[in-house]
Amino acid sequence: MDIYSIYNRNQVVYNFDGKGHFIASSQKMKGQGPEEYYMAVDVKFNPFQHGIDLLSPYGTVYTYSPTFEFIKKKTIKPEFFFDALMPLSEHEYIFSVPNTWVGQEVSFVNFETKEMQPAAFDGTISGDNTADKERFYQLGDDFYFVPRGINYYFYQIDKEQKKLLPVIYLDFGKDEIQADRLPGVGTGERIKNSGSARDGRKVETMLREIRERGEYIREKELVVPVVKFFNENYVYILLSEGKKLAGTYIYNRKQKKGFLSRDDHPFYIWPCFGITDNVLLAICDAYYVKGYINEELMSEEDIEKIRQLEDEDNPVILKYYLR
Repeated sequence: MDIYSIYNRNQVVYNFDGKGHFIASSQKMKGQGPEEYYMAVDVKFNPFQHGIDLLSPYGTVYTYSPTFEFIKKKTIKPEFFFDALMPLSEHEYIFSVPNTWVGQEVSFVNFETKEMQPAAFDGTISGDNTADKERFYQLGDDFYFVPRGINYYFYQIDKEQKKLLPVIYLDFGKDEIQADRLPGVGTGERIKNSGSARDGRKVETMLREIRERGEYIREKELVVPVVKFFNENYVYILLSEGKKLAGTYIYNRKQKKGFLSRDDHPFYIWPCFGITDNVLLAICDAYYVKGYINEELMSEEDIEKIRQLEDEDNPVILKYYLR
């Protein structure tokens, strides 16, 4: 589907076509009726039902058409909250779980049979230092998982065996962060969700130790991959040092060459959220756009569009074409 979805802090989804024309919003379906959603923590396109999935953290998936007509509601009772989803087929899904409760784990769910199976992964050095939004990706017929936080692995999803298989490792060389040299912990660990005071104290302790490690990494201004994603041809990494962004690294998987944009050299790349073919996608408030473009790399038509922008206009989709 040639659609962009913008999900705001009020948990309303706005759909636009590939040219930026408004299609519909989910406002009319936000409520407490039988076909309405009250809370949504993730949004994902569903190619199997030609719609859009909205995830309630309590185990309910609401599927709507691109114009937000109700299609289906699927429910299962999870052991822990879900915070991201990916449909693997009409009835099969994979969900990520906040790492405070389970450490490094995802859940495979079949809504038809009501089966739920966890699958573990490893490599997370810190779950605190991150700006990652997406966890799951589909490339062709294959599905992938990118862990939240500082984790140098990308995983392929084996939906038949219900496993995660490491397929890409990000080599940061001398800048790689070593877990055994850090205070605190990277994630929580699996505990019983009994609601007892003892379990509550365990969670509080783990949260404190996760924050301790995250703060140490920021104070030491270590190089952190705060956003990372990929497709068949490219890997994108947004870097930070301390509390500031430090640049963008793009790796061409076919040519085996990398490109680093740092401190506005050769030019500033606005933080991106996705990639389609050879096009990086970013969303930027109109107020900032004019200060972060390079007209030497733009067509006259696009330059004129930018010049006509007003500061109070809607956010703008920026496209960076990679060669």
